[in-house]
Amino acid sequence: MIIVDKLATASARVPRPATWLTGWRRWQVLHRQVRPLLAKVDRQSAILEIGGGYNPRFTKAEHPRTYHLDHCSADALRLKYATAPQVAHLLHRIQAVDFVSTGGPLEDLIPADLRFDLIYGSHVIEHQVDLIGHLQSLERLLAPGGRVIQIVPDFRCCFDALRYPSLCSDALMVHLRPGAVHRGKQVFDAESRAVDCNPGRALRDKDWRRIRFNKTLSQAMAATLAADQDGAPYLDLHGWAFCPESFRLLLIELRLLGLTTLQATMVTPTYGNQFCAVLQRASGPVGELPAQAQQALEDERLALTRALRF
Repeated sequence: MIIVDKLATASARVPRPATWLTGWRRWQVLHRQVRPLLAKVDRQSAILEIGGGYNPRFTKAEHPRTYHLDHCSADALRLKYATAPQVAHLLHRIQAVDFVSTGGPLEDLIPADLRFDLIYGSHVIEHQVDLIGHLQSLERLLAPGGRVIQIVPDFRCCFDALRYPSLCSDALMVHLRPGAVHRGKQVFDAESRAVDCNPGRALRDKDWRRIRFNKTLSQAMAATLAADQDGAPYLDLHGWAFCPESFRLLLIELRLLGLTTLQATMVTPTYGNQFCAVLQRASGPVGELPAQAQQALEDERLALTRALRF
């Protein structure tokens, strides 16, 4: 249930996650919700893990029907991370990569007779170029009754802390003008508002007092213009900024627009610098729902929007 402060004024901002409760909340959410959820995944489930890199959650040894999709081959991943001292000790965890992303729809990479009971990604959804297209691909790749589990960074708890949450309009504009790389607003927001503080938790008063922008507005503008040129390389940045409420709101609005049937069956509070979302396909298009159910979605949309207003 979303509780809205009836005395909130126009100066209200996106709520910050509580700092004094962070440690207790993290323990509660991690140990009572997220870890049990992942531990219950059947060993024989058909799993697609996206972007596991050097630290996959599901290995082929423990879950033999696991497939891995990444931006390059396993050999290329080992070469990439071998010179990174903070992760070089994890090279042995890199799994054989079954599908290498080309920037196009994921379903084009995967045989039509292969569908998944679980699609898992940790800190990958915010990097996708066409967010709506990505969600539609996940939806198509699910087996009947399948689930998507996403571990998503909370923008308020990392270098995105001075950004605003991504809106449905942002996702629509990218989807209506498809491309292979981040462009426009996504590049400018990521480059102009990134800060030099990434504590892995909710920012505290002492963090706010010392943070600085990583780049000037001129540098952000130059990066935006460069990204809009033909043949521009992919910039590995956070194209999207989420907190639990904004993520739920986006999914509801996309569903009401008929752009996805994925619905959130669980979105946890923020723990550490992230939250966990579980998505499943709805039984049918939103237009086929009873009027009462459609109104419930509209009511939740309104409550979430009010909770997020600035």
